[in-house]
Amino acid sequence: MPVPEIPGRRERRRVQTLDHVATTAMQLFEAQGYDATTMEQIALRADVAKGTLYNHFATKEAVLAHWIHLELAADTARLAELVGAPGGFEARLARLLEASAAWSQRHRAYLLDYFRFRFLNIESEIDGGGDPEGRPRDLIGLFALLIRDAQQEGSLRADLAPDHLAQLLHHLYFGALMRWLTLPGLELGEEFAAIVEVFVEGTRAGAKAARRKRA
Repeated sequence: MPVPEIPGRRERRRVQTLDHVATTAMQLFEAQGYDATTMEQIALRADVAKGTLYNHFATKEAVLAHWIHLELAADTARLAELVGAPGGFEARLARLLEASAAWSQRHRAYLLDYFRFRFLNIESEIDGGGDPEGRPRDLIGLFALLIRDAQQEGSLRADLAPDHLAQLLHHLYFGALMRWLTLPGLELGEEFAAIVEVFVEGTRAGAKAARRKRA
């Protein structure tokens, strides 16, 4: 009689399969192009049954999204060092977005397909950017950490929670990315510089009181 597989081990094997399939698919995307790659080719190259592949990933966009999430998770620790580097809020945010721009430029060919997948699965994207131990796991989590530090230093308004402001900043970030992806001739660095200026001016400590006086 076979020994039942331990649930934790089963989950690790599942995650390993997901990561292996996504990494293999990315090799195909790079070699022959995203549009030219089929799910059947991914299954063959990854050495998994086609039914197994579709059980884990319903679409090619889902495979791509898993790979991008792997990349973003691996990059979060490096980006967290930029958040913790010396300097004021504006300088630290600019450095963080500079690094993000470099990553986005390297992966530009895949980002529109990735964002389409994110929009179609928007309900799974609402759960914020931290893990149970409070460590940032994505860009929103890094934004929140940076904003929290600035609020404690007194340089940013504190009437809105860091997570709230991080979500607003992420909307600006996403808008800049979409402009760059869809409008020819734009420089992503310039788009990000504009949102740094807009966000910093709108959230600077005392900005709300100053607007009330002008009103």
